[in-house]
Amino acid sequence: MKTPPPSKPFKEPSSSDKAIELSLPRQSEVASSNNSSADKDSIESGKKKGSLTRLLRTPLSGGVLNSMKDADLPSVAVAARNLMELADYADLSTIMSNMNHRRTGYPFASTVDFATDGDGYPVFCLTPLAMHTRNLAYNSRASLTVKMNGWGGLANARVTIFGDVHRLPPEYQTSANEIFKAKYAARKEESDLDDRWGDYTFYRMNKVIDVYFVGGFGTLNWVDLNEYRSATPDKIVTPGAGHSVLDTLSELNTKYGGLLAKSGAVLGNSIAPNETAEEAANLFHEVRVDDLWIISIDRMGIDVRVRLDGISQVRRINFMGCVETYSDACEALDAIVKGEVWQGGGGI
Repeated sequence: MKTPPPSKPFKEPSSSDKAIELSLPRQSEVASSNNSSADKDSIESGKKKGSLTRLLRTPLSGGVLNSMKDADLPSVAVAARNLMELADYADLSTIMSNMNHRRTGYPFASTVDFATDGDGYPVFCLTPLAMHTRNLAYNSRASLTVKMNGWGGLANARVTIFGDVHRLPPEYQTSANEIFKAKYAARKEESDLDDRWGDYTFYRMNKVIDVYFVGGFGTLNWVDLNEYRSATPDKIVTPGAGHSVLDTLSELNTKYGGLLAKSGAVLGNSIAPNETAEEAANLFHEVRVDDLWIISIDRMGIDVRVRLDGISQVRRINFMGCVETYSDACEALDAIVKGEVWQGGGGI
């Protein structure tokens, strides 16, 4: 007697859910960006005395503050889109299928690299042998948790995207390939890129049903889907002209990491709730900046991981203007380390 095929652990969404429009404008955007490489050339040339309360009240990475006085920040939707551009890897959670013969129905999390299309929807390059790919064949429901590069704990930003992941039809594979390569061409070795296009196939989270953004302690937001889709990530974080935001961060750290640590800017821009500017200034004379590392950037400022008297925390430094390019960021940071107000860029 023939044994019937095993049933799926959950009912698969209807086929009509899969017919979601695929807008992939980044293919043309990447092509046009190749005509301009000015930023690439610029880059290549280029407290034990404090309390735990003070540690937890600091600005949080990802361009979103928690109960801070400074309002020069991107919207939550833009901050989420920026984070999707900044991060290299994410945790893809799928539902274990019964073809794996164990833990059927339980969530399975794996680390994947990804890119985003013009709507901020994740695009994946997956091998058919991977556990998450086999799980998606049985149940398309998944979530993707994206964390800031240089993840340093719960004070760092992260965003979780909920939706259904499907293999892209053949006519969209080339466009997805261009989007993926645009992000990773400047981040990976050429040989690694060549190896990826063998038996790998492109997938997309076609049906995004929710976006959950966490800016750190106490900063929790369900992002409106229309706002997320219509938001445009800051130009400073999007790939183009053969370089990536990781190149920008690396060069800025090399050039300004030590200068920012000595300048006092990391303390001058951070005032705790119920703390006066005079109290913050007094703290500057009491603590020692042991180390500083720029972990993220957006058009309005940078987030830095700093160690003050041996205590690590995350701080926000604002540009007092809007940066779009690496050159803009250099000019803004030059002014900050000199204690001046940057005169370039547009208004916030």
